[in-house]
Amino acid sequence: MKDSRHFIGAKTTKEEMYKAISEPQGLEGWWATSAKGDPEIGKTIALYFKDLTTLKFNYTTLIPYEKLELTCCEGPPQWQDTILTFELEEKEGQVFLTHTHSNIPSGDIESLTYFNTKWTVYLLSLKNFLETGKGTPYPTELKLYHED
Repeated sequence: MKDSRHFIGAKTTKEEMYKAISEPQGLEGWWATSAKGDPEIGKTIALYFKDLTTLKFNYTTLIPYEKLELTCCEGPPQWQDTILTFELEEKEGQVFLTHTHSNIPSGDIESLTYFNTKWTVYLLSLKNFLETGKGTPYPTELKLYHED
């Protein structure tokens, strides 16, 4: 299995960052068109990407203001059983987020490459959402290619 790993810093609080990555309203601000679910261990969050797909994740780790882990339980094959980990650290007047998308099948280089590039787009959307109040969730995010 392969991992895609990213790192950003944002001028925000750990509380605001955590809400943005764990709660439906936050996720709608930078990633998905809409979202439904309750951030509780064992519960599921559904992320809707207008006219494209729906991704469902189980909350597997919730350490408020420190760490969030989601495991994909429903979505396209390349997403199945992959794990999203978000770890927060506050220092130097900002909050740093380390994001890992893990459990990507080793032989699926195309998906690994896509995830690696597209997460950069969405994490910069998260940074903008937290710092300016305006992110670029799907379908307004920067496209990697036509029909992306």
